[in-house]
Amino acid sequence: MARKSDNVKAINIAIVGLSGTEKDKGQVGVGKSCLCNRFMRSLSDDYNVDHISVLSQSDFSGRVVNNDHFLYWGEVTKTAEDGTEYQFQVIEHTEFIDDASFQPFKGGKMEPYAKRCAATKITSAEKLMYICKNQLGIEKEYEQKVLPDGKLNIDGFLCVFDVSVVPNRLIEKQVEIVANILNNLMKTKKPIVLITTKNDDANEQYVKEAEKLVMRKEYKGSILIVETSAHENINIDLAFMIVAQLIDKTKTRSKVIPFAEAARARKELLDTSTESLQRLIRIHVTDYRALWSQASKKLAQHKEFSTFIELFGVDATQRLFRRHIKKLKDEQVAKKIQGYLDVLPDILHEICPDISNLMNEEWSAVQQCIKEHPDFHRYFYECPEDIPWIDYDFGENNSSKIPYDVLETPEAETVFKNHVNALQQEQRRLE
Repeated sequence: MARKSDNVKAINIAIVGLSGTEKDKGQVGVGKSCLCNRFMRSLSDDYNVDHISVLSQSDFSGRVVNNDHFLYWGEVTKTAEDGTEYQFQVIEHTEFIDDASFQPFKGGKMEPYAKRCAATKITSAEKLMYICKNQLGIEKEYEQKVLPDGKLNIDGFLCVFDVSVVPNRLIEKQVEIVANILNNLMKTKKPIVLITTKNDDANEQYVKEAEKLVMRKEYKGSILIVETSAHENINIDLAFMIVAQLIDKTKTRSKVIPFAEAARARKELLDTSTESLQRLIRIHVTDYRALWSQASKKLAQHKEFSTFIELFGVDATQRLFRRHIKKLKDEQVAKKIQGYLDVLPDILHEICPDISNLMNEEWSAVQQCIKEHPDFHRYFYECPEDIPWIDYDFGENNSSKIPYDVLETPEAETVFKNHVNALQQEQRRLE
């Protein structure tokens, strides 16, 4: 471990775990890249589910991969509960597959993965930080950060164990390969933490297999387990912080939190953030015609807004905004319709006072009669076909008139039926 400054401690971590062809790892990977992505770039909009494993020859020899079977994820600074600041540099050991032969590329030191991933001195001149899959081939369009001095001394390891069921991957195979990796890591005498991934989709038996694995006598109880989910962002920072504290040999250690407990805390955080933003939007956005481009600038001045974007992303924030706008519009429409319905009985009484003309008439036919009535324009107005009546500005002088479209609502038909019933009762009373 290098000391970055008096206050910041530099920690270099290698992420390792089952890698290789589909025959070796099954249909999908164990989650090493998602783990790195979530830790290094934790904002919701910076998280990608799809990462690289099968490459063209040109991408393999480009500066991001650099003919190596590892990725450099850059650096990030995080603060422990006791206030200690750690600057992490992270690499991910993997095995890149040639999209032509579907076999691992021949490049760098081609030792078996289990041995290669335990290397504590990493070198790759001019290697660029990996950001996302789309970066390959157009590196200049992304931030270009080079592996400092083309080398890295590894201080500790996070070994990944996938506890979800994956087609074409036997749990026995994963246990065997991870055990082989751990055996090689133990020889380095560097701190190791076993991270179980995809706990949001865990198979209970696989969780027990991971627990049994670290209990093997050859590991002397030295390997901690942290249960994580990169997709749900649960226990990710905790896992890295625990290995950093082991490297730093700190007296105070972060508590290992069981997945179920951490998931509950995460849900409470997300629910609280959602409620806070909904409350903020209700206070500041009261007109259903409000535009996101303008409203977002106003909302951006508040912490609740930026926190929600960090946790959920811009798309989810816009969806929440649009739902609120729709609710406002629905309420406005309902309020306006009710106002129109309140005066409709009097208008029907003026236009259709005779029960004999209404007997056995369908409401649609009565609507047409209303439209053809000489006083139609005194009580109603028609909107252009391309403008919904709720958005049509007919002018204040005509605010007492009813949009003709309102007559097509079920509520208007109910008012009509009540009008007919009232006329019938009046007729019976007179008889």
